[in-house]
Formats: sequence, C-alpha cells, structure tokens
Amino acid sequence: MIPGAEPHDGGATLAALHRYARRDAEPFLAAHPLPDEPLPLPDLNPYLTVLAEAETPAEVSAVTQRLFGATAPLLDHIAGQFVALALWAGHEHRHTPEAAHLLREAGRSIRSALMQVARADWKNLRAHYAPPAVGPGEEQADRTAVSRPSPPGPAPSAPSSPPLSRR
Repeated sequence: MIPGAEPHDGGATLAALHRYARRDAEPFLAAHPLPDEPLPLPDLNPYLTVLAEAETPAEVSAVTQRLFGATAPLLDHIAGQFVALALWAGHEHRHTPEAAHLLREAGRSIRSALMQVARADWKNLRAHYAPPAVGPGEEQADRTAVSRPSPPGPAPSAPSSPPLSRR
C-alpha cells in the first residue's frame, strides 16, 4: 500500500473509486497531459435536414451513404482505441479478464453498429429495386426466407438496368 493512501474498501462506490484513481494518476497526468474537454462533435444537422426532404429509398440511401462515409472512420478509430485499452498490460498489473472482455466488446459493438447501418441500407435498396417475386395467393412475409425453387420453364429476361425510383 502507498504510504498515506486510503485503504480501498471492497464496497466503495464508483465515485470513490474514481476519486482514488484521480489522486493516484495526478503525477502521471502531470507528465502526460491529456485534453480535459470532450472532443468536438461533428455537425450532423445537414444530414438531418436533407433526410427530412428525402422521399424515395434512393434518396434515403444517398443520405445514409454520405453519413456513413463521414462518420465510419471516426467511429472505427474510437473502436480501435477501446481495443487498445483492452490490450493494456502494465509492468505489474493488467486489466481483469472481465474488464478486457468488456473493452473488446465495446469496440466490437461500435463496429457492429456500422455493419448494421450498411446492412439496413442494403435491405431497403433490395426491397425497392429487387423485391422477391410473389405468386398469386402467396404472402410476402419474410424476405430473408429461403425461396422455393421455380418450376422449369423459360427464364425471364433480366432488365438491363434497375427500375427508376417511383416518387
């Protein structure tokens, strides 16, 4: 134990634990100053404004793709920082296995959210431009379900380009 340090009570509150950590990290932060203010947030208002004007799946996809392109590098960078935190190993100490797992999971969650945005955009575009064929009397329930094989016969010709958006 550090001379003069308070004993760390096993039932200490999160606020008390942070207070102990701030006190113990003062010399480190004095030698390695870090910004104390939150990072500036990107201005997302243009995307929200344009989204309010979108009327077709193509227009919503255009907004989605621009927003994704503008934010994915930053979010991926943040996810990488959480993974770097998970990999920390000091000279005498390491994260607990649970803490390392939680930090890795935080990084994966951010990256998973990015993949979900891309997948949602793809599903919307597929539903608009290439909806599954539905025969008479069939319900269009789950578009991700495996379709039944089609009966033999002449194959329909594919259009040379996707249909134009319907406004």
